[in-house]
Amino acid sequence: MPNDNAFLPPTIHLGYVPDDLLIAHLKRASESIRFVGPGLSAAVAKVLSERWLELRPHAVEVVIDSDPDVCRLGFGDGEAIELLFNTARDLDRVVHRIGGIRLCVLDIDGERLIYSPTPRLVEQSHSGTSEVILSPASTPPDEGSAYGLHDQILAPPELLNEPLTEPEVLRVTEDLKQSPPLPFDLARQVRVLSTQFQFVEFSLLKAALARKRVQVPPDLLGLAKDPETEELLRASFQLVGKEDEVSGEVLMKRRDEVDRKYLATIADYGKVILNGNRAAFDEAVNALKAEVEEFRQTAAQKLKATIDKNCAIVVNRLLGAVRAKVPERWTATLGPRPTDDQIKRRLEDDLKRAYGTAERYLDNIEVRLVYKNVTVEMLKDAAFRASATKAKLNLDEIYEEYDAARSRIASSPSVP
Repeated sequence: MPNDNAFLPPTIHLGYVPDDLLIAHLKRASESIRFVGPGLSAAVAKVLSERWLELRPHAVEVVIDSDPDVCRLGFGDGEAIELLFNTARDLDRVVHRIGGIRLCVLDIDGERLIYSPTPRLVEQSHSGTSEVILSPASTPPDEGSAYGLHDQILAPPELLNEPLTEPEVLRVTEDLKQSPPLPFDLARQVRVLSTQFQFVEFSLLKAALARKRVQVPPDLLGLAKDPETEELLRASFQLVGKEDEVSGEVLMKRRDEVDRKYLATIADYGKVILNGNRAAFDEAVNALKAEVEEFRQTAAQKLKATIDKNCAIVVNRLLGAVRAKVPERWTATLGPRPTDDQIKRRLEDDLKRAYGTAERYLDNIEVRLVYKNVTVEMLKDAAFRASATKAKLNLDEIYEEYDAARSRIASSPSVP
């Protein structure tokens, strides 16, 4: 004979039901308990196990979803699964499992409660919201009748349903535009290090043409008659002068300006940039790259002319000494007694090869930019923190460490 409660409509809770209310229901059971849901907290499972031992073994039935993701979402505890399993085994009964359950039904002596499990990873239950209940309709509403669903939702006065207004809709839509929903997998938590700064490797490579020295064959340098002349010759072997239009100094100064404006130096560790400066810094770096490209286009002919001029000056300074003492390595191709023209052409060839072409220098100019993240170990290192403090960086204000959900990426369909 079924219990009279079995003929009653179910009580549907529209809010999360707190554990103390579930425990109160379990404690008043006198005949039977049936539970179907994704899981239970350890506290509720403990009381359910105790009641199972008090009632006859066949009086209690449990169906849960034993997927570990259920526990990660906060729908249940692993301890509860183990406790219910052991209790059922001791009573020679079983706990059934069905995957994908996301709604709870608790039947106490035939009286049914339907409610959503509390995703404790996201939020906690509140005693007030558990009193929001959908009551059964006694008669179906007539068309145009004022009696409807909103009349069936029972709630405390402070939670009474209110009409949705246009300003509220606008507020919600605007808020979602500013912070759109992201696909997070709440079942997968990761430890997140959020910093407001990054390490930066920022350099302008091979643009300082005035600082380049030409690698002239050593036997030609050794032809200088005295230290003063040798030093003069070495000075002449500078690729271009510092004040020359194609020296690259303008580019180097521009790089230094960007560096000083946006980057801070942590001694012994490198340069860092605050995230707030990142957009402006990237824009300045892109502008520098554009300047480098323009320099490549406009400086080619001028640099070639400068190289040819400087090479000719060195040839004239060395020609007399080379004629007096021809390098031995030339003998194989010029013979024992080369003419003056042969010596001059060979000297020019050697020096032009040493100086190289304008394209070789210009094509190698490169803006290098590499960002590197800060590690947890570094932030906890006393030496690093001390250096950061000297650099006027307050680490406690520009980083935090916390648990967060991993972003969910839709998997592509498998290919057979």
